[in-house]
Amino acid sequence: MQLLQTETTRKAPPTHRLNVVFSYVGAVVCYLVIGTVLLELGSRGFLTAYRHFHISTVSDFTPQSPAYSNFDWAPECLAEQAHKVKARNIYFPFRLWGVTEFHGTCINNDPTDLGVVRRTVEGTKPACANQPAKSIWVLGGSTVYGTGIPDWATLPSYLSRELSSRGLCANVVNLGVEGYSSNQELLLLIEKLKSGKRPDVLIIYDGFNDADFGTMPPGNPTPHMGYVGIEDRMEGRFAGRFDFLRGLGAWQLVQELTKGRAHTRLIRVPNDTLPTHAASTLNNYEQNLRMANTLGDGLGFRVYAFWQPAIMYGHKPLAGYERQLVELSSGTTYPFQALMPVYQEAERRAAKNGDFVFLGNIFDTIPDPLYLDWVHLTPAGNQIVAHEIARHIDAH
Repeated sequence: MQLLQTETTRKAPPTHRLNVVFSYVGAVVCYLVIGTVLLELGSRGFLTAYRHFHISTVSDFTPQSPAYSNFDWAPECLAEQAHKVKARNIYFPFRLWGVTEFHGTCINNDPTDLGVVRRTVEGTKPACANQPAKSIWVLGGSTVYGTGIPDWATLPSYLSRELSSRGLCANVVNLGVEGYSSNQELLLLIEKLKSGKRPDVLIIYDGFNDADFGTMPPGNPTPHMGYVGIEDRMEGRFAGRFDFLRGLGAWQLVQELTKGRAHTRLIRVPNDTLPTHAASTLNNYEQNLRMANTLGDGLGFRVYAFWQPAIMYGHKPLAGYERQLVELSSGTTYPFQALMPVYQEAERRAAKNGDFVFLGNIFDTIPDPLYLDWVHLTPAGNQIVAHEIARHIDAH
């Protein structure tokens, strides 16, 4: 009997040791989970404090940025902008993302019979007392939508008031979507037309996003914003499975702390191929315009297209912070100087073909600061562009 007990005792330790191993593994997993949660909470707290005390630069989209410092509406607008941008995660068939309903003091996206659109603040319409209002749709990216500015300061809002002041009765609809290029704009136009709606006039105001995407590797002008990330997810790549990490506070904190010091990966095609990609980008752009005009001819509306200004192009007398933006555009973090060949090609084709109006030089005689960043405009900048578009429409 004693011998049997001794044998049993000798066989027991392996089970005991296995239990000890699992206990250690469980403890390690618990500590990792607790550590990860504490790291995330600490990172978000430090990130909030860092952003509060951080001295803004010209590249920061904050109320303290020199571009926004003179606008009393900036804190509220930029806070709403940061909150609203989360809605971009909502999927829109074929177009990938679009405008979703949002209501604030500064930014309002309203449901209408054309879908959800950014609110246009219209002027008085004395001309409408004796005639029906013309329907004007404005297609574009964030510069049409009005990223980071109030409803009343968007390009369509100023255009509505400009046309009204000229005695033209118009109902201007803001169909701008942040991040869209002319490819997605054409899809959006077709979608609205298939619903049975028709404008009297269609205005297309873009160019920067087309130039931006057309100079990114592999230099194809047809991709959209977020193309690489969405491609990784769709094709099941390793990077796509873990891109959720970019939303973690620790990741964002590292990005903030290394901003301006760490070099980002090269996001432009080689310089010697830029002219080729510029031509390809304009070919794609003009083909989209031809399709829009074909739709207009068949359905009875007029199309006007305008290539937007950008701070790197032209001869605008620059304010201090605008000069810093141009200097930053020559670096690797914000390499927008690569867009110059596209803008040069756009100016040449606009003069040669007349398919669109090139506005890249519109601010050449204006010393006042008009840019919020490399392409988004202050209210005064949008007013100048709206005046030029209204003048062109009025003349035609």
